[in-house]
Amino acid sequence: EKERERAKALGYPSPIQPDKAHTDAEFDACVAHMISALGTPDSGANLAFMIGSHNEESAEKAAQQLLAAGWKPEEAPVWFAQLYGMSDHISFIMAHHGFRVAKYLPFGPIDKVMPYLFRRAEENTSVKGQTGRELGRIQAELKRRRAARA
Repeated sequence: EKERERAKALGYPSPIQPDKAHTDAEFDACVAHMISALGTPDSGANLAFMIGSHNEESAEKAAQQLLAAGWKPEEAPVWFAQLYGMSDHISFIMAHHGFRVAKYLPFGPIDKVMPYLFRRAEENTSVKGQTGRELGRIQAELKRRRAARA
């Protein structure tokens, strides 16, 4: 991968995990640490953050941790974000449950942005069964919106 080559050329450790399982475990551990640092609604922590993930399980874990800490979805100073055009079902589900949601759009020189976008697209299609579920949920959401207009 381009980032591994760049790390080697610049003499620093590769920022890329060896596989998806390691990536997910590290990500979930970081999110759990942030939620722990956030504390409870009355702890007075001066912290807000965004959880950027296309992994349905990671989003669900984070939501459960926030609820377990006593946060109401609409009051938690946490946003769930996905890349524009990817994992919309996660955005819909989180918003439906009251959590704050954002979409992000990376920009920059094409040779710097494209490796990132290719990895995200590859990850989005590699999550076992998630793509089919996403399509089904998008179709259900479209049906719900049409019914709401009628």
